[in-house]
Amino acid sequence: MKKFLLILIPFILFAYKVDIQVWKRHYTFYQFLKDNNLPLSIYYNLNTKLKREVRHIPKGTIYFILKNNNKFKQALIPINSKNQLQVIKKQNKYITRIVPIIYDTIKRKVTITVNHYLSYDIYKETGSELLTRKLINIFSDKINFKKIPKHTIINIIYDEKTRFGKVKGIKILFASIQNRFYHYMAFLNPYDNRYYDQHAKSLKGMFLPAPLRYKRISSYFGMRFHPILHKWRMHDGIDYVNRIGTPIHAVADGKIIYKGWIKGYGRAVEIRHKDGYMTLYAHLHGWPRGIYVGKWVKQGQVIGYLGNSGLSTGPHLHFGVMHYGRWINPLKIKNSARITLWGKKRRKFLSYIQKFTKQNNIALK
Repeated sequence: MKKFLLILIPFILFAYKVDIQVWKRHYTFYQFLKDNNLPLSIYYNLNTKLKREVRHIPKGTIYFILKNNNKFKQALIPINSKNQLQVIKKQNKYITRIVPIIYDTIKRKVTITVNHYLSYDIYKETGSELLTRKLINIFSDKINFKKIPKHTIINIIYDEKTRFGKVKGIKILFASIQNRFYHYMAFLNPYDNRYYDQHAKSLKGMFLPAPLRYKRISSYFGMRFHPILHKWRMHDGIDYVNRIGTPIHAVADGKIIYKGWIKGYGRAVEIRHKDGYMTLYAHLHGWPRGIYVGKWVKQGQVIGYLGNSGLSTGPHLHFGVMHYGRWINPLKIKNSARITLWGKKRRKFLSYIQKFTKQNNIALK
């Protein structure tokens, strides 16, 4: 909060009024400019990326307006989880710049025994629903959380990020789950933001098993008789069936390299990943706000919604995976893209967890 306060101090000293506002549903940056008698040139002078950001400010965002005798002097508007747009009036000119949002971060440690069910016991101990979702996401490739035994002991060390007393994010630094059947540990690697065990082996593969929750697979990878073109041709992906509007998730971290219409594929998104992988999501109904070419997305982020566009016989997602320019079977990527640290990266990570465990009194099994 210190940097934010420093921005406000010169104004407070001269008895400037600080209005705390909440960005309402359907409120626009244009309306913000109009309500504060600001010129539209402020918007038009922003770069392309910033124009896109201010068009998609989420409802509920807290922003600040500084006034003197009801005359606008400055505004701070968060545009994402890290940065905010600062608009300053100096004489008759308006200056815009990006400044970081400052959060309060508290490090927390908690030990939970599962006596009822996981989400209840974690919420009872911490008051956080988000913590449960984060924990499940880390260990989902290792543990069936629907059948977690009673008396399982869970230890979590995490950073809780707050702003104005509200929790804005949680980052798990370490977690362990232990019972009479298994004992798993997870350390957040600060160098690549992935979770590894104490032997530098990733707890999750590079890819999610599937990009959505689906009812069935209607068509597999390989040669097939096309239902619309009525001829044999290569089907270079998998067709997942569900209802229109089902969220589609990026199966791995990557950069969006295409968003738009691709002939028979209809509305589609292409994402480039590391190690020569590219994924295709086709026949989409549409995209969520903030999805555009050049955007970096995280594994699990919603990048579209299932639809029926293009050459399609019914609502489904066509999901394709390309590796170094060649289409491969998407069902094989989960096991073929496991991550284990080697060489310098491995030594660096093991050195980190040695210091971390010593500082936090964690015994490595």
